[in-house]
Amino acid sequence: MKTQNNTLQNIMDIGQKLVQERGYNGFSYADIAEAIGIRKASIHYHFPSKKDLVQAVVLRYRKDFMERLHKIDFQSQDTNEKINGFFGMYRETLENKNKLCLCTMMAAEINSFPEEIRNQINLFFSENESWVEKVLEKGKELGQISSTNVAKQAKVLVAYVQGAQLISRSSGSIEYFDSLVEHFSF
Repeated sequence: MKTQNNTLQNIMDIGQKLVQERGYNGFSYADIAEAIGIRKASIHYHFPSKKDLVQAVVLRYRKDFMERLHKIDFQSQDTNEKINGFFGMYRETLENKNKLCLCTMMAAEINSFPEEIRNQINLFFSENESWVEKVLEKGKELGQISSTNVAKQAKVLVAYVQGAQLISRSSGSIEYFDSLVEHFSF
């Protein structure tokens, strides 16, 4: 049972890595099988279709990402520290072989996916916006920020970090990302 669970996790890990590096349409089960050293049939046993694999990967990524955001929320009461922690999560993926956030990468190919996967990707961005909005609202209550429309500001911040990550990756310079987010404050 443990070996089967390890195989499942390895498949998901490699699938996520390949999507982040190449996009959904840039890999096949043969790539995963080669990376892990298993047969494609073993992948099909766990995930009958690529859609099933990617849906599971996005769900896991979304849940892990939100858990990390909730940890940031409890570590500080300072709005700037929380937002910088949020930015830091996006920076980490760039540090890891110049990858993108899984959902950022997939958003570019959104029309390639079945509705279930599109819904998971959109839910990821919606949850990010909700988290940022709550952080900003709390910051406003504590007098740390003076934003008049925290819902709009949350949308802007999510788009901002996504765009910073994309352009940083395309330029091959993590310093570009840093230059955009290092001086951000309210």
